[in-house]
Amino acid sequence: MKLSLAITLATTLAFQAFALPASEVESRAAQTCGYPTVPLLRGYSPSAVDHFYTTNAGEMENAVASLGYSSEGDAAQVLPSQAPNTVPLYRMYSPGATDHFYTTNAAEKNNAISSLGYVDEGITAYVYPSGLCGTVPLYRMYSPKGTDHFYTTSAAQRNNAITSLGYVDEGIAAYVNPQ
Repeated sequence: MKLSLAITLATTLAFQAFALPASEVESRAAQTCGYPTVPLLRGYSPSAVDHFYTTNAGEMENAVASLGYSSEGDAAQVLPSQAPNTVPLYRMYSPGATDHFYTTNAAEKNNAISSLGYVDEGITAYVYPSGLCGTVPLYRMYSPKGTDHFYTTSAAQRNNAITSLGYVDEGIAAYVNPQ
C-alpha cells in the first residue's frame, strides 16, 4: 500500500514538473477562448498589387510558385471552424481588379458579388466580431489607386499604409488571435 502510494505521488510530482503552470495554461486558453487556431497566411503580388490571405498552406505555396505572390508570413491566428461567438470571414476575388476582398458582413459580401464583379471564394476562417479572449483588431485598408484590400493586426503597418502608401482606412474587419 505504501509502495503504490509512493509511486503515485512520485508520478504526480514528475508530471507536474513538466507541466505548464496553471496560470500559463489559463492565459493560453483565454487568448483563444480555448479553441484551436491556425495561421492566417499573407501573400502579396507586386505585379498585381494584391494581398492574398488563406489558412491553406498548399494554396499559398501555389500562389507563390505559380502566380507571382511573395509569402509575407502569418497575418494572425484564426479559427478553422465555427466556434461560439465567432463569425465567418468571407473571401471574394475580383478578376477584373485583381483584388482579394475579405469581410464578415454577409450583405457586403453579397453586394460585392452581385454589383462589383467579385466571385465568391467561400469562407477563409472564423473570427470574432468584437474583442474577446485576448484578440486584437484586424485592420482593413483599401488602395483606390492599386485596387487592393490590405489587412493587418499591426497598428504600425496600418498607419504606414494610410500615411505613406495611399491606402484608405476602412476600420476593423474583425478580431483575431495575435501571432
